[in-house]
Amino acid sequence: MYGNKNSPEESRNVALTSKTSRFSNASIGRQLALVAAGLCLFVSLALVTLGAISSRHMQDELQEQYGDALAELIARRISTAMESGDLLSVSASLRRFVDISAADEVVLTDVEGKTLGQAGQARGARRHRYSAPVHIDADIAGQVAVSVNGDDVGTAQLRFILSLAGLSVLLSLAVYGGTRHFGQRLGNRVAAMARDIALEEEDPRARPANEIGLLERRIEALPMDLLRTRSEPGPSDEHYRTTAVLYLHLTSLAEYVDTLDEHALQRYTARVHQVIYAAAGFYAGELDVARQFGLAVYFSGDNKAGSAAFRAASCGWLVRSISRELEKQMSLSMNIAMAVAQSELGAGDGGDIYPGLYMQHTLDELQAICASKPPAVLLSPAAGEDIDISSRLQQRSTDLGDYTLVEEFAGTYKDLLERQHRLIMKRLADPGRA
Repeated sequence: MYGNKNSPEESRNVALTSKTSRFSNASIGRQLALVAAGLCLFVSLALVTLGAISSRHMQDELQEQYGDALAELIARRISTAMESGDLLSVSASLRRFVDISAADEVVLTDVEGKTLGQAGQARGARRHRYSAPVHIDADIAGQVAVSVNGDDVGTAQLRFILSLAGLSVLLSLAVYGGTRHFGQRLGNRVAAMARDIALEEEDPRARPANEIGLLERRIEALPMDLLRTRSEPGPSDEHYRTTAVLYLHLTSLAEYVDTLDEHALQRYTARVHQVIYAAAGFYAGELDVARQFGLAVYFSGDNKAGSAAFRAASCGWLVRSISRELEKQMSLSMNIAMAVAQSELGAGDGGDIYPGLYMQHTLDELQAICASKPPAVLLSPAAGEDIDISSRLQQRSTDLGDYTLVEEFAGTYKDLLERQHRLIMKRLADPGRA
């Protein structure tokens, strides 16, 4: 049976992942020390490399100038001896220059390339050769070639580079030690904070070596949802505009609380809820429980169905119409007293309680009016003066102050209400949709 073997690339990836994991799990002090020392070593070696390149370039340029100058000097010194044909003097001059200068070998040749004199011997692997013509008056009588050994210069430059690299390593080690010390102090502080917020003790062997990882684990274990506070509430513009309120006092429900069992009471309440919720949905009303047996439906903003007060009156008419028809199909009564009023502010919410507090006096007034159990939807004086209400339905005065009763809607609006009535009844008759 043959086993699966990882490819070299996969093995390298696994090794790299293992090293990365070990580094990320190390303590803060060690991580900071390694990063700081590595950056210091990288920058230092980069500077050493730059210095070596610059030094090598300057050294080569100086050596080139020196070799050319030495060849020209030798050519001028031996030109007189060559003019007189004294080759012994020429050979003596060449040997003297080999002895007193950095030249390893000096060769004199004539214009045809024939060697006229030679002193010394070229050596080394890095030899540099420089030449200069020998002039006798205006004519060229020969050429001087000088060989200079560059091994010593290369060795000196290598020692210089190695010394700088050693200093870089020592500097990196110093940075590692200093950073490790301060990083360990930082790690101890983080570990102390992690211990302070620990909810329970854990096995020291299971704790991560990295202090940040330990702090993250302790923070994740905290019940942050219980410790986090809500943001500061702010007012909303939608709660600061005129709102119509349809108040519904559940007269029958108040009588059934002490007579029906819990299951029957829940079914009855659910049916009332379905009727009011469906009627409010046609006119963008928001249903809310306002009192023990009182519901409030809020209407605000612009709507193609009409003004807020007109929509509230229409919703009340629908609720009353459907309730009367449902009473014929059930043994229980669905008497609901309703009244409509207008408020300068809306219902408010958890972010802004002022509108809701302002609304309470309107709700108290509507509750008191509905206590008289009016036979139809009542309209407050402000609601009765609404343009849509005054032009689309008929009102009748009552003995309840300036409140009026809704009598009849105009033909087109009455037809619309009757169609909505049939739609709600159809929906209530379908148990799957109700």
